[in-house]
Amino acid sequence: MQLTAEQIECIDQTLNEKGIKFDDIKLEVLDHIASEIENEMEVTNNEFPVVYNQVLNKWGEEFKLTRDFFSLQSTYPKLVHSKLKNQMKKEVIISIITSIILIIIFQLVDNTKEKLEYILLIKDFLFYAFCTTGALALLIKFWNLKSKATSTYKHLFDSRFTILIIFLSIIVNPSIPHDLRNQNLFVATIGCFFVFLFSILYLGVKHLQFQRKLPIQ
Repeated sequence: MQLTAEQIECIDQTLNEKGIKFDDIKLEVLDHIASEIENEMEVTNNEFPVVYNQVLNKWGEEFKLTRDFFSLQSTYPKLVHSKLKNQMKKEVIISIITSIILIIIFQLVDNTKEKLEYILLIKDFLFYAFCTTGALALLIKFWNLKSKATSTYKHLFDSRFTILIIFLSIIVNPSIPHDLRNQNLFVATIGCFFVFLFSILYLGVKHLQFQRKLPIQ
């Protein structure tokens, strides 16, 4: 049984009230809930209000507010928090792998002079990566100003964009550690920076791709 536009709007309004503000998650959840209601109405022959309440009760746990790990003030519904947390997990794993690879390559370099040259090389590469990322992120930022669409990608992109400006002072710092222990830590940190820069562009592009799928942008 196909739901009417008014019934779809009712579900959409409920999701807004439950704190599902991001369009990418809202569309996905709305589609799942609408499908469940349609199937249940067809099987049981019950009216929309009855089935609507039954299905929403099943989703109740996913709508419970959960405090953001990095903020004492921000709270999200559980399903939103899960998606944000999964994105963070992916980035942490990639950061660890990237840092390990860079450190292994660093350990293969024998003498002290070549180690310093290796650090300078990846530091210079990081600087150019930072400039490129900053320029592209700025273009994406201006593009997003024209759009009313929201998504978890845009939310994370905006928060990373602010941090990007703060990292400028670290990127342009000319100092390089000379003891081996701090050099390893320095190389690992640069690996994390590379992943951070990549994540900004990834999130920005993912939001643009999502935005293009929407009928109203």
